[in-house]
Amino acid sequence: MRNPIRSETDAFHITLASTVVICAALALGALIDPVVGVAVLVGAVIGAFAWELCTKDPDRRRSLREAVAAYSRHEPGGGPRILVIANRTLHDDELRAALRRRSRAELHLVVPILTSRVRYIASDVDEELAEAAERLAEALDWAEAEGIAATGRVGDPNAALGAIEDELRQHGADEVIISTFPRGKSNWLETGIVERLRDELDIPVTHIVVEAADTARGGAPPSRAPA
Repeated sequence: MRNPIRSETDAFHITLASTVVICAALALGALIDPVVGVAVLVGAVIGAFAWELCTKDPDRRRSLREAVAAYSRHEPGGGPRILVIANRTLHDDELRAALRRRSRAELHLVVPILTSRVRYIASDVDEELAEAAERLAEALDWAEAEGIAATGRVGDPNAALGAIEDELRQHGADEVIISTFPRGKSNWLETGIVERLRDELDIPVTHIVVEAADTARGGAPPSRAPA
């Protein structure tokens, strides 16, 4: 939730409005019925809370948009660049079909690793790093066989949004493709990453939803996997 008080003027207006509402509630309660006064006060509080939830903060920092703006393309006239974010869904047929349709673009794959919170805290992520590196290597081999220019790296553990921001800042993008499991099985959806990408970026954001049974590697996904 945003901070509604960003200046002395805001503080003055909020204080004045609160005073008016309280005085009106007291007056109506005294003249008509105490219940009416309470109703006016409760209605004003609910209205203010609803307005705060439904309005956007124009001053909120948009780090993803800033990352894209910070990138400077060094090759004038180069082809489009597409950032692909995927995890256990990296080998899905629908995702690969989408990449084939963009075969003339330059792809950059980011594969944030999968790790439990306990193993992450204990810095025991070697197995997850090896699995992610293997998935990435297979995806890059597939892209090479398809004649698609692609690079990639394994993302930081449990920091998908930070990895996306880093890639946008370093490599730029003309489109973002993010592949996840359905809602209820994906932390990326539960934490609102897709919505934030669409809200902050002025470039196309394509979201591909992959059913768990459609994945070709890694077996059944854990509940709410970061993918």
